Amino acid sequence: MKSFLKFLVFVLFLALGISLLYVWQSKGPGTGLGQAKVEKFTPAEGPKIDLGSVDILQRLNEEYTRLFDAVVPSVVSITTTKTVQRSPDPFEFFFGFPNSRSMGRERVTSLGSGFIVSKEGHILTNYHVVQGTDDILVDLNDGRQAKATVVGSDQQVDVAVLKINLPNLAPLSFADSDQVKVGQIVFAIGNPFGLRESVSQGIISARDRRGISDSSVEFFQTDTAINPGNSGGPLIDIKGEVVGINAVIYSESGGNQGIGFAIPSNLVRRTLKSIIQKGRAVRGYLGVSVQQITNDQAQQSKLDPPIGTVVTDVEPGSPAEKAGIVRGDIIQKINGHEVRDAAAVGNRIAETDIGSTVTIDLVREGQAKTVSAEIVEQPSQVGSRLGRNMPNGHYNRSAKAFAGVEVRTLDAQLRSEANVPDDTQGVFVMSVDPSSKLSQNLQAGDVIQAINNQRIATAEDFQKVAQQLDPSRPVVVVLDRDGQQSFIVVQPG
Repeated sequence: MKSFLKFLVFVLFLALGISLLYVWQSKGPGTGLGQAKVEKFTPAEGPKIDLGSVDILQRLNEEYTRLFDAVVPSVVSITTTKTVQRSPDPFEFFFGFPNSRSMGRERVTSLGSGFIVSKEGHILTNYHVVQGTDDILVDLNDGRQAKATVVGSDQQVDVAVLKINLPNLAPLSFADSDQVKVGQIVFAIGNPFGLRESVSQGIISARDRRGISDSSVEFFQTDTAINPGNSGGPLIDIKGEVVGINAVIYSESGGNQGIGFAIPSNLVRRTLKSIIQKGRAVRGYLGVSVQQITNDQAQQSKLDPPIGTVVTDVEPGSPAEKAGIVRGDIIQKINGHEVRDAAAVGNRIAETDIGSTVTIDLVREGQAKTVSAEIVEQPSQVGSRLGRNMPNGHYNRSAKAFAGVEVRTLDAQLRSEANVPDDTQGVFVMSVDPSSKLSQNLQAGDVIQAINNQRIATAEDFQKVAQQLDPSRPVVVVLDRDGQQSFIVVQPG
């Protein structure tokens, strides 16, 4: 009995000790286990600034939102898929173990942007976004999807025209890029890194930037954030009009560093018009060869500053000859825009619609003159002009199967004059005899890359292959025309 009483007293003291410990902890510092300390918290009573006192910012905020709501539905995301050859498996290379996957081909997906330019479903994007692709899928802002076809493209300008078959499309309009000023506000809209309908703001940092890519295009430079995936998307002004197509970024990291480049809208619009109307990019033609003026020539002509290009040749019967331009004239402006080199002359003509008249300011023997010339489509025999005065052995006339077709090896000078990219291999078609059957399929300016599966790298290759062909049998030709590669079957003779 005594033992039981002792045990009972022990239990009572133990319970009392635990109760006292609990009471001490609940009154001590800290929250304790399961006990939350109530903090004093006084929130802000309202905004720091009354919207009535910043009415300009308020209206600006509302106008930005209204602008984006109006424009974003016209911007699309583009997903392209192409098949590429898989790299060889190193185990197979070193140890000889066959691997079926290393021998196969794989599908690669890429992202880009574009924007709607017609209610019928025409979409503009960059040529490099869709180059060499098998499938093109377009995603609209409202969730709709559609497969797109390529209507036409211009590799030199880096523009492609697509088309989708969907109703209720809202096209964007173009601004006059000649009126774009350095410092004006612009916005880039697109699909950077797959983040659809992204909008970034900046300004036009500079005009007439060249040497950014293989193209001779005079780009707009902008500090607007442009990243991979923005290519092909619009650069718009505060009215929601397109001032350019986002095309190139300058970056050491692969992302935006505040320097991006866009193709001016006037050049894009003219390229679009020629593709829609003729199914191909049509080149404007003035008919002059020019070179940049030297300081000595500027001093002789009393030019200050020494701005302009010297006419070195005028094509007979060309718009330039009809306008009265002669060798030795110094062209300083076309339609009011300064021209400092041959590329600038070419770009001013490229931005002009066929059939339009341009005003040319020039200096002849120290005297200022102004003439007008009507721009025409580049004639099919322009290749002959490019090949004139070239070294012997580079300009060849084939025989037998390709009689009447004149070609030349693509050297650096011809690439520059004909605007053929460095990665395009083959021989340049200088002219095609109109009386030849081949004129139905070939034209001046084409680049022939292969004949009957035989690669053509030089004019000598072309001559050798052409002499071995049977003129009575059809021939398969791989050619590049305005950046578009195709296979055609021609009947020689």
